[in-house]
Amino acid sequence: MRKLFIVAVLFALLIAVNASLTEDDFKKMKMKDLRIFLSSRGLECVGCLEKSDFVRLAFQNKDKQPLASATKREIPEGKFWEVWEANAKTKCEEAVKKRGGDPASKPFSDVCHTIEKAVEGYFMQNGRQVATKLKKQPLQLLKTSYKDIYYDAGLRLLEKLSNHCLSTPDQQKKCSSMSNVMKLLEDEGFKVYITNVGIENTNPMYDIIDDAADL
Repeated sequence: MRKLFIVAVLFALLIAVNASLTEDDFKKMKMKDLRIFLSSRGLECVGCLEKSDFVRLAFQNKDKQPLASATKREIPEGKFWEVWEANAKTKCEEAVKKRGGDPASKPFSDVCHTIEKAVEGYFMQNGRQVATKLKKQPLQLLKTSYKDIYYDAGLRLLEKLSNHCLSTPDQQKKCSSMSNVMKLLEDEGFKVYITNVGIENTNPMYDIIDDAADL
């Protein structure tokens, strides 16, 4: 009973602290801190170019509580590359459905299958290289990739890749080729993502999420 009372008091204090924050308080924050504040609450500053944009969104949501305190993300069984292969398949099929298509029908099934296998191969090759260089196990990369901002950034990259490959019939044809998709993975930030998951550097993850441009 006493523990419940203490938790309730701490929660009330947290709300009070957030409620007392002024817009000037947010203006004094560094960009990194503003991004952490927003990301921890499941917020994305889409199209934001200036610090004032981030300040405005943070101030508008000062009373919103962090999501991390509510749930802990479960890490799936499997290797680093197998888990992200499955994530790639899910993201591609979601993108197909948003376009009113059937993921099981061609050419969508070909595109999603190619993306899925390309991600598996790319994450295997680069994941092993990064893990070896850092004297880590690939499992450590998987665990890091499922933490907060790393997970969101990885899904963002997969979403952008899927949208690019499904955007036109011409792109669908190109993305049915393994070599073309592997080149996209190489050119569009996936190596940077895996490397920074390995060294546990969050800064590039915010850049990935903040980048509203398509591939």
